[in-house]
Amino acid sequence: MERDRMTECAWVVVDLVNDFVSGKFGSPGAVEVARKTSSVISQLNGKVELVFTLDTHILNDPEFRVWGEHCVEGTAGSNLYPDLEKFNGFRIRKRHYDAFYNTDLDGYLRDKKIENLYISGISTDICVIHTVAGAFFRRYSVSLIEDLCTSIDPKNHDLAVSYMKEKYGARIIDSSTFVEEMF
Repeated sequence: MERDRMTECAWVVVDLVNDFVSGKFGSPGAVEVARKTSSVISQLNGKVELVFTLDTHILNDPEFRVWGEHCVEGTAGSNLYPDLEKFNGFRIRKRHYDAFYNTDLDGYLRDKKIENLYISGISTDICVIHTVAGAFFRRYSVSLIEDLCTSIDPKNHDLAVSYMKEKYGARIIDSSTFVEEMF
């Protein structure tokens, strides 16, 4: 994707919240993704529209039957990981895997005339893949920043990446390519 031919773009950072980075579903890989994401945001210094999605659930949310209680509204678990708190960016609280479903994300992006999305985050095989699907069905062009993604279960990461490339036409890139494209 050449920058001079691109229409406006945005970077959607999916669910780098405490429960997924260092809490209930956290892992060293998730902490590394959060730190690396923070570094890339600093390098870009405002060159891309930034959107953070925050997995946030009400008490007794039906999703708890699958995953147990996590990211409960009003708790630290549903807040952005501390390394990312300092950055400006639109924040979307979501209750479902797909960041577009029942949120203001699509309206926000359309208002800004954005057609191209860079997507990264946690979990590659759950919220990231469903957000990529949501973007695809809404006709956005999607680039997945693979090294800024991780899965709660690492064995599912590669399968999800392949699926997004094959089924949703996601372009798979790394963070260094992303940074180059923004300059």
